[in-house]
Amino acid sequence: MGIQLLSISHKTAPAEVRARFAFQEQQRALILDQLVSAPEIKEAVILSTCSRTELYCSGDQDSRILKIMQNTIIEAAGAGGIAGIGGYILRYQGERAVHHLFLVTAGLDSVVLGEDQILGQVRQAYFESHSRGYCKADFNNLFRLAVTAAKKIKTDTVLSKSSVSTAGLALKKAEQCHGGLAGKKLLVIGGSGQIGSIVLKDAVAVKGLDVYAAIRKSLPAGLHNEDYIPIRYEERYLWMDQMDVIISATASPHYTVTRERFEQHRTIHKKRVFFDLAVPQDMEESLQELPDTDYYNMEDMQELARQNNERKQNSLPQAHEILREYEQQFYKHMLYSQNLQQIQAQKQFLLNEAQRCGLEKALDHFFIALREEAEVDELETFMRLLSRV
Repeated sequence: MGIQLLSISHKTAPAEVRARFAFQEQQRALILDQLVSAPEIKEAVILSTCSRTELYCSGDQDSRILKIMQNTIIEAAGAGGIAGIGGYILRYQGERAVHHLFLVTAGLDSVVLGEDQILGQVRQAYFESHSRGYCKADFNNLFRLAVTAAKKIKTDTVLSKSSVSTAGLALKKAEQCHGGLAGKKLLVIGGSGQIGSIVLKDAVAVKGLDVYAAIRKSLPAGLHNEDYIPIRYEERYLWMDQMDVIISATASPHYTVTRERFEQHRTIHKKRVFFDLAVPQDMEESLQELPDTDYYNMEDMQELARQNNERKQNSLPQAHEILREYEQQFYKHMLYSQNLQQIQAQKQFLLNEAQRCGLEKALDHFFIALREEAEVDELETFMRLLSRV
């Protein structure tokens, strides 16, 4: 099975390393173009989120493909000069690569166990590659079944029933810090982005919470002006003084909140909670040194997620059984596809035999040949299958 995977995630690399590999759409397209231009690589998909960057490829020369993949992704990240960069990269092949994708898509390898956001991100990564013609039969089946399995887990288990995203954890922690969010004001910076839009949708559902959003682009789908108060991104510091909770989740390479500018505009002294849900970081960590201020970044969210995950452990056996079922479906699809030429040849042979000596004798010849050529255990397996079809 010529499926290869490189993974850099929250499990292997600190935030500053992951930030180098947090590729934007244009970068992802260039990486895909470069990969499939290599004759060894037939298919390619790249997944890039705040917690992980993963590269999936298929082809015939396993060791050569892995080398091409690693060189390409390190060069794209400008990370060749980082000492020990290879130690942050996990490498999977064949069944291990397939199993890892199913785990990731279902949110079972996420910071927050069972999170919903990763499912959409995997689907988007697949669509980006498929639209460029870089997914063929194997990857079409692989990603379709991984998404289907993840949906079934979310429907049939409790893994997605509470605190299923970093956004949900942040709001829950903000509620704990303030003793409730009713009557409080929350500002989301980057509300039209991938993570920010999830924060915004979760926030507007909190009863009694006044939600503000500093956005540069259009409204996220499903939200309306009456759900929150939109403000200009450039005016965020002017509004920040009124806020009780500030959450930033942008793709900006620059800080969206610095301590100096916040202090310049602060006139109201009260309890505030800052959440930095971006990679690279959006906020200066020195904000936590201010009085009556709590500050959390993605590293802190990992600990909150660990505590949340402990409550979901009982659902894991059921989830893994669902994954196993769909992984088996993929292997069967791939095995059938890889042997389609041989299947067609055998069908044609039987049709020719049926025309020559009749259908019954042709089938007799087929089963006798099978009996003579198969090992005993192979023949037993075949006979069991006959009773089930």
